[in-house]
Amino acid sequence: MKIFLIVFIALWTQVAEAKIGLKVSLLYRKGIGQGFFLSTEYHSNESVYENERVTVRMSNGVSAKISAQFVQSVHDYGPSAFVRLRGEMFDPAGKVVKSFMEPPIDVYLGQTKSIVHANGDEEQIEVLITPESI
Repeated sequence: MKIFLIVFIALWTQVAEAKIGLKVSLLYRKGIGQGFFLSTEYHSNESVYENERVTVRMSNGVSAKISAQFVQSVHDYGPSAFVRLRGEMFDPAGKVVKSFMEPPIDVYLGQTKSIVHANGDEEQIEVLITPESI
């Protein structure tokens, strides 16, 4: 009986945790100032627990580490429709080019946020994030 109770409690706590779906798009543009440019895109659907970090990486090395958590409003009851995003963007060499850890980015479910890093007229890295309830 004790084993059953322990297993039940362990499974119940896993089910109680909310997951957040993240639609993530990485866009990398190189050679912008020369009148033409090379554009590479990568799209991914990720499912994360609150505050779990996920890494989305392109084959050329451009990547982003992202975490998300629900932000509960004192005026609303039930599940929150507001999500706080934190993370970092990395260039092809693996160097952090932009951080949105502090201050974080707050967004409603279904709304897309864009984070852009431009290195003059040479290259641009853009991350598009759309949180979803799952």
